[in-house]
Amino acid sequence: MSTPEEVGSVNIGPGTIDPRDFQAPVSSVDPDFYVAVLVTEGVTEGSDKPLYEESFVLLKAESEEEAREKAAEYGKQQETSYRNENDQDITWKLRHVVDVRLVEDATFDDGSELYSRFFRNFDGYRSFEPLLGGEEL
Repeated sequence: MSTPEEVGSVNIGPGTIDPRDFQAPVSSVDPDFYVAVLVTEGVTEGSDKPLYEESFVLLKAESEEEAREKAAEYGKQQETSYRNENDQDITWKLRHVVDVRLVEDATFDDGSELYSRFFRNFDGYRSFEPLLGGEEL
């Protein structure tokens, strides 16, 4: 009669091999790359006009849900307060995780697309994107 430890074992002589030792653990799935779009807000003491930063962060995760959690954690870790050269308090806070997407082309070669999104209101986009400057290609 076999003991519970011997169930599934293969007797090869002086030692045994348990097939379960060769099974990949469930958590050994190779993580994928995701890109997260975060918006943080910087508030300066004495100013009523906050400064916003949009950042694109590359993350490795096993699912979109995990990537979203990592993005929020990353954004929270970036929150900070300090005094600037004008002796004003500056506070940066995560405002929103805007988007999290799987990086489809994770080869990271010249020209690899990391992030894209579609929109219809170009004038709205232009209104908040100062680098467009009104020129057309």
